[in-house]
Amino acid sequence: MYDRRYLYLRFFLLGWIAILIVQATQAQQTARNYLSAALDASDFVVTEPALANWKKTKKEQYHLSIRQLPDSIKSELLQEADQYLDFSWPGLPATSFLEFKEKGIRAGFEKKQDERRIALGNLVVAQLIAGGNKYLPALVNGLWATLEESTWEIPAIVVLQKAGADLPDPEEEVIGLINAETAVQLSAIVFMLRDELDAVSPMLVKRTNAELKNRILHPYLSRSDFWWMGFSGESVNNWNVWINQNVFQTALMADLSADSVNHLMKKIFQSTDIFINQYPEDGGCDEGPSYWNLAGGKLIRLLELATDLSEGKMHWKDKKLLHRMGSYIYDVHIAGSYYVNFADASPTSYPNAAAVYQYASMFNDDNLAFFAGNLLHRNQHFYTQKSITDFLETARVYESVSALNKPVPAAANRFFDDLGVYILRSNNNGLFVAAQAGHNGESHNHNDVGNFIVYAQGQPVLVDAGVGVYTAQTFSDRRYELWNMQSQWHNCPTINGIMQQDGKNFKAGSISSSVTKKNIVLSMDIAGAYPAEAAVSSWQRIFLLNRSQSKLTLTDQFRLSAYKDSTRLHFMCYARPVSNAEGHVQFLNKEGLPVLQMKYDARFIRIQIEEKLMDDDKLKASWGELLYRITLTTTDNSLNQKSRIEFFLPGAF
Repeated sequence: MYDRRYLYLRFFLLGWIAILIVQATQAQQTARNYLSAALDASDFVVTEPALANWKKTKKEQYHLSIRQLPDSIKSELLQEADQYLDFSWPGLPATSFLEFKEKGIRAGFEKKQDERRIALGNLVVAQLIAGGNKYLPALVNGLWATLEESTWEIPAIVVLQKAGADLPDPEEEVIGLINAETAVQLSAIVFMLRDELDAVSPMLVKRTNAELKNRILHPYLSRSDFWWMGFSGESVNNWNVWINQNVFQTALMADLSADSVNHLMKKIFQSTDIFINQYPEDGGCDEGPSYWNLAGGKLIRLLELATDLSEGKMHWKDKKLLHRMGSYIYDVHIAGSYYVNFADASPTSYPNAAAVYQYASMFNDDNLAFFAGNLLHRNQHFYTQKSITDFLETARVYESVSALNKPVPAAANRFFDDLGVYILRSNNNGLFVAAQAGHNGESHNHNDVGNFIVYAQGQPVLVDAGVGVYTAQTFSDRRYELWNMQSQWHNCPTINGIMQQDGKNFKAGSISSSVTKKNIVLSMDIAGAYPAEAAVSSWQRIFLLNRSQSKLTLTDQFRLSAYKDSTRLHFMCYARPVSNAEGHVQFLNKEGLPVLQMKYDARFIRIQIEEKLMDDDKLKASWGELLYRITLTTTDNSLNQKSRIEFFLPGAF
């Protein structure tokens, strides 16, 4: 018998291999090469005097921006930091690190590491605001504690070392998300606070620069085999641009020669080009809005750094795809902090206002600019607490963005044909509908072809549960044993008792759409998302949104090659469904008020309403203790059937 810990390790490694193989087959590159081409065309080369001048100017700019922040914000940030003045830096013991290898659990170690990073980030921000010696001792302790960590990476990423899931190998440095993120934070500390650190001990800056070179900069130049770099033909995701942007900013802030910066810049641009080359023309992020900060949001910062460093010799203002990558986050906004959340995305997101504003500035997009202003005033935090660079960038544009606090119009209906996501809005945003076509082999995939969400006047009604806390199972060959990855827990049918299958070949077909002044119609055949056992020849799912009446009609017309079991239509609900009459469901919000109505033909359908308890801290944070599921089961055994379901606002009909 296998020990359980070896089963977890086996599942995780097999899952990663499977994901990478699938991704490799998906990579469809378009040789755009925007960054490398701009670098070549500009003939730009970093020189020692230019690099020194850039550092001096950038540092002065950041300090000035911080001084000009409103007193209310500075006071709030200082109060936040005060709780860390006597902070006891939590240990990161080997036993905690090994929980991932032995049990597949990653949250325990990551929570402790996050606490350390958040404490350090808050102390650094307070030091930048207040100066003096109040925060400096605790800051120095936090910096030193970070430098003393055996690795800056998390166990779930250290698994990429040749030794696999274990304690970090001292002979192999893995460059991953957290390693690179930590590096840019430490480089920002020595960049902004060198004099203060030197007054404590010159060894602090010396040690920090040594660790940055040994853990990040030298390995980046010497290795090209990290999958996220894309140099071996792999399909890449947010890892690529997230890490590349952090490495680029680290290189600019650390004590590196101009020659080393040039070598790094060239390789970083070549790798990031692979990310852009693989991006769909519609600019849609297949990892969803909650990943946009780490994809499109990181790309714009890299582009801004390059433009700034080259004094405008490198620019991308004519690249429409890059503009679409930025405007995506505006297009998928529903209301408040709600965004379209297919795949592993969460229903609520807090896009980085500075990144949105940088897109707006680069592409002269007024809607994006005002959207950035709205974000700045609506977001829960002035900056991401453990990201010092987010604080610096937000402070730099704060005065400009804060002046943009006025309503921004809702985005237009948006059809991401490459991504397979379709957004339908009724007049005055009465009903918001987003539907998923695409395939079941996307990055962070759920089996959800034909899935859709409905919001009524900005409130969630029919929803996508999203993803829970990541564990080893999440990225293993047991991923689809998780309930929230399965089609039966999305707004999809179960056909002949069979759910959808994962893989790129399981996809929607015959997709068509039309928009008139009165109606928006979206049609797709989702039969291809089901395996042969489902015995479904065609399943035409048609969404018709009456724009003026705020009425959605969902029609499912399907043909089976054999009858094996009942067919079920599933609807996941945040608003509580109540069926008081045959063929009628009323959805109630948390105050018990009706927000949406649903009608169906009860002659051929029986209804079941059940509660689904949220069994995970992340899902609870999104939805509270429970969601509801409506299951409509057809009582007709014929091979050709058609159902029609209507959704409309209370009192409309």
